[in-house]
Amino acid sequence: MFDFTYQERKVILFLIIVALFGSLINFLNKYSSKTEKNLSYLYQNLGKLNLNTVDEETLIDIPGIGKILANRIIEYRHKNFYFKSIEELKNIKGITRLRYEKIKDYFYLP
Repeated sequence: MFDFTYQERKVILFLIIVALFGSLINFLNKYSSKTEKNLSYLYQNLGKLNLNTVDEETLIDIPGIGKILANRIIEYRHKNFYFKSIEELKNIKGITRLRYEKIKDYFYLP
């Protein structure tokens, strides 16, 4: 059907390989950027506690939160159907602006 010379076949094969290699690089680039975003989220929250699932004993272990404040946090969470933002901690009696600044980095919300 096509009567290509040996040299032309080599050029066509080379162009096909370059196109496939470029497509592979493009795919890997898109995949890795999604992975980087997911890993970034994980690393950002590594070691932090989910404010909507943390238990009382763990809350008590956080510097600046005692038994009474831990109970208030859990009570607020149940009364308001979970936290929608970390800043809602400010609505809890006993959490002043200064205390909020000390404890906010211990938590995250998914």
